[in-house]
Amino acid sequence: MTFNRKEIGRLAEDLAAEALLKKGYLILERNFSNRYGEIDIIAKDKETLVFVEVKAKKGIEFGLPEEMVNKQKIKKVQKMGIIYMKGQNLPCRIDVVAIVLSQDYSVLRLDHYENVVF
Repeated sequence: MTFNRKEIGRLAEDLAAEALLKKGYLILERNFSNRYGEIDIIAKDKETLVFVEVKAKKGIEFGLPEEMVNKQKIKKVQKMGIIYMKGQNLPCRIDVVAIVLSQDYSVLRLDHYENVVF
C-alpha cells in the first residue's frame, strides 16, 4: 500500500493527536486554517493553549522530520495562533511532533518537542 503526501500528513496528524491525548492533552481543533496558513492541531495542556506543528517522513535518508521546521514556519504558526486567540490573553506555546515512518507506514519514532522557539 502506498500513500500520497496528503494521506501521509493525515496519518501523521492522527498519530500525533493520539500521542497528545495519551499525555492528557485535550484536542480542540485540527487543521485550523485561513488565508495565512494552517495549524495542524490546537490542543490544551492544562491551562495552556498549544499550537502543534506535525512533521512526518518515511525513513530518514533525506533528513529528520523535525529538520523541516524552521524559523519562518514557527513565525507563521505564531501568526495563526494570534488569529485563533482573537485577542484573548491566554498562556500558549508552540510544540512540534516529529514522526518517522517505516516503509509500511508503521511508526519508527515519534518525538514531541514542547515550547519550540527560534
